[in-house]
Amino acid sequence: MLYKLQDIKRKGAEDSRKGRKVFFLLICLFIITSCGKRFTVEHYATGKAGEVILILDSKHTSDFVRNYIEKTLMQPQPALNQIEPMFDILRLENKDLNAHFQRHRNIIRLEVDSNYDSYSINFEENVWAKPQVHIYFRGNSMDSLLLLFQQNENEIINRLYENDLRRVISYASDNNDASIEKRIKEKFGVTITVPKNYKIAIEEEDFMWLRFKTARNDRFIMIYRVSGNDLSRESLITARNMKTKAYIPGAVVGAYPIVAKIEPFPLYTENVCVGTKTGAELRGLWETVGDKMGGPFYHFSFIDSNSNQTISVDGFVYAPTEDKRNYLREVEAIVKTVR
Repeated sequence: MLYKLQDIKRKGAEDSRKGRKVFFLLICLFIITSCGKRFTVEHYATGKAGEVILILDSKHTSDFVRNYIEKTLMQPQPALNQIEPMFDILRLENKDLNAHFQRHRNIIRLEVDSNYDSYSINFEENVWAKPQVHIYFRGNSMDSLLLLFQQNENEIINRLYENDLRRVISYASDNNDASIEKRIKEKFGVTITVPKNYKIAIEEEDFMWLRFKTARNDRFIMIYRVSGNDLSRESLITARNMKTKAYIPGAVVGAYPIVAKIEPFPLYTENVCVGTKTGAELRGLWETVGDKMGGPFYHFSFIDSNSNQTISVDGFVYAPTEDKRNYLREVEAIVKTVR
């Protein structure tokens, strides 16, 4: 009898534990189903680099409207030595915006409905994925939406461009080289996010050159400092030419890269804010003295208030047989992680 009683107690304890587990699972299920809005799944944005989904319904859109919007989005990328569009376009209609396309990183959507009594534009971020820009136009006529598009062209381009850079920055952050970042911090007192495929090619007291070399192209990052606090275009170009001549060898003996003397480059923008730093940027082309190499570059300089020196971070590309837009955006994005 004692043996049977122990079996009964053990079975009762097991049943009690099973009951508690079931109860716990039921409670979890209740919480999930009753508070479903609090549980979201974050999707990483899809889509190729530089790609934009443009959603226009053909029944509301004339050739003029479509051509105008596409021409704006596909205007030439600044500071390249060949013609490449700022964005590549994937064309859809509103009925085609399914779950797959909703995860795209860049979406411009124009929706015409006679029930709308006004027209509007909303700049939305991370609606269905991350990082994502969803630019949503609504109105009762395509003419009114085209006018709204024209009034906001610059902001539209800037939003899409910055989101494309965020894609690169996100990748760099997930695949960074902590040892190189530590070395940059020790030498220049700044933090830059550097992907692991970049290696230190040259390091001097006031200069560092990072290189990502493949069989078909090279991508470079320079960090250097010079005395003084002059952020004029001429001063920045002079300092850059001085550093590249001193430290970066060309493919042939005696060759070295400099800023190309091709108008209207470089483009100079004053008082640019990059991360936590305020300074000046240059976009332009570089060429090689004593050789035929060249390509695009992006440059940012700021004043180090602690030392009264100018610190420069510069990204440039050599890809003689390839499109260069995406490579240039890659180095620009890395430069813009400076903080």
